[in-house]
Amino acid sequence: MTPDILKQHWSRFIGPNAPDPHAYKYEPHSHAIFKSPYGPFPATPPDLNIHEFCFPPNNPLPPDYPLFINSANEETVTLHQFYARTCALARVLRYDGPNPLGLRKSPTNDREYGEIIGLFSRNHVHYPMVAHACFRAELVFGGISPASTPYELWWVMRKMQITSLMCHESLLPVLGEALKLGSGETDQSSPLRLVLDPSKVIVLSDDAALDSVSGHATVESLVRLGTKLPEVPRKLLGGERLAYLFQSSGTSGLPKAMMISHKNGLHSGLQGMITGVQGALYGGAEPLSPHRLLGVIPMYHSFGMILWILRINLQPLTNVLLPKWDIELALQSIQKYKLTALPLVPPLVRQLAQSPLTDKYDLSSVQGAISGAAYLPPDVAFQLARKLPQGGSMPIPSGYGLSEAASIASPPPPGIFGLKPALPGTIGYLLPGMEGRVVDPSTCVDVPKGQKGELWARGHVVTPGYFKDAAATADIFTEPGWLRTGDLVMRDENDVIHYLDRLKEMIKVKGLQVAATEVEDTLLGHPEGLVRDACVAGVDNGRGDGSLFVRAWVVLTSEGARQSEEVVASKLDEWVKQRLSKHKWLTGGVEAVDSIPRTPSGKMLRREMRDRYHAQLKNEGRSKL
Repeated sequence: MTPDILKQHWSRFIGPNAPDPHAYKYEPHSHAIFKSPYGPFPATPPDLNIHEFCFPPNNPLPPDYPLFINSANEETVTLHQFYARTCALARVLRYDGPNPLGLRKSPTNDREYGEIIGLFSRNHVHYPMVAHACFRAELVFGGISPASTPYELWWVMRKMQITSLMCHESLLPVLGEALKLGSGETDQSSPLRLVLDPSKVIVLSDDAALDSVSGHATVESLVRLGTKLPEVPRKLLGGERLAYLFQSSGTSGLPKAMMISHKNGLHSGLQGMITGVQGALYGGAEPLSPHRLLGVIPMYHSFGMILWILRINLQPLTNVLLPKWDIELALQSIQKYKLTALPLVPPLVRQLAQSPLTDKYDLSSVQGAISGAAYLPPDVAFQLARKLPQGGSMPIPSGYGLSEAASIASPPPPGIFGLKPALPGTIGYLLPGMEGRVVDPSTCVDVPKGQKGELWARGHVVTPGYFKDAAATADIFTEPGWLRTGDLVMRDENDVIHYLDRLKEMIKVKGLQVAATEVEDTLLGHPEGLVRDACVAGVDNGRGDGSLFVRAWVVLTSEGARQSEEVVASKLDEWVKQRLSKHKWLTGGVEAVDSIPRTPSGKMLRREMRDRYHAQLKNEGRSKL
């Protein structure tokens, strides 16, 4: 008997006991553990594989449509082509098939060793096909940032225990330099050695006609080989088994590798289906209608994984991919393909909100935008919304998740389940299937509503832990099942979650805590519009008492640049003093800079700005000797 979750109808995503979006009224409460207004997940088979969740066995494919389009050259992959190519490549990658690459069986957890293939590429129309071929072949993969330096690549391949690698042709030089660093025998920071077999490197080339590049087989050559191999019917295994590894953002220290099981991955994809169906039912629309998305979020990232890989064939989505961010190409793509949805990260929201280029293009097809992966300042959420058909009354919502739990909270449609609006500056309500607590990080005791504490999360999307790193895993699971997010939040009277800051980024001033994001939002909200980006961090006060000064680095708008830096600094200092408590004042000064460093997903690198400032002070001290 086919489980309901694998049947062909949108009702499979909400289950028989799902709350009615009109009749059900969510009641806030004061219990320490609070739950999603959307209710629990629908039941899924315990051994379900992500690929079979997206392409249920014995279900015919829907009518064909363009699935991925490369906006730069119009190369197109349709849904039917995607599925056929995925099946072909999976036959080649399967360890117990003809196995021309000599791949081993993959580990099912981090107590085992085996084949793990790294995916080292920028966004590409065939990247999702490789990922799904891995799911279908039960081959574990690890997503690696294409922005990695040779040293970072070398480090991540060791942390993930990468044994084989798919590398985009443009990144082969980076791989070559990484291999020169050796096995890591002399590196005392990690016991894990480089185990990549160079003979198992395959190349993702932009030229589909090539069979090899630099002596390595191409992905296309393997797809062609796979079309000639017989399909062996088999029950795919998934569930709690390891599916892929994520590279942590590395905002504090070198990146780690976190494990994502098939159960984790498919439930991350399922959350968007649940919220989409319930939102459509609430708005009186047909659930899961076709959409056309702007594809710029990196595929190796947890946000991109949900968008471009975990939802394939769950809803008719045409994804127009940008090989790299180009604001004019993005606007051209919106106009040309009449895109309806814009998944973005905060730096891109800001660029679109502030760019005069938006006036040159027709954005009338856009039904909505959403931001994720990092904190979105409220002023930017309103600015971009005013440029879109939705208008300023519906600011850009910002979802919340981590690599360790891809999707935890998000603002829902106003009024659904009787919920109060989740305004910009908040991260909304818990997503389907999630439970939360707000806990004092030092005592691990739950705090009352209205008080700040660390957000703990529980649900099927939460990682089992870090690969081959029991100590790091223990740090994030003080209590079994409860993920310590490392983020400071406040749960208000309506159970809306307000994001305050990364716990490690909180600034201690004379024993009092300062949330950097609060000060940054204040600077961005100056009535003269002097600042278009801001970074705040705690810097050494020079007294040796452990307390810090609050310092700001700002990127000026054209209005701010027109005035002198001294005048701007003085105005911003006075503005903060008017708006915030004394311990939040800018005692460390204000400095104008050309840009604020960020990770590719938009996370601000406050540590880099702080370290740069301390190095500058040290050098100035030496020069005076």
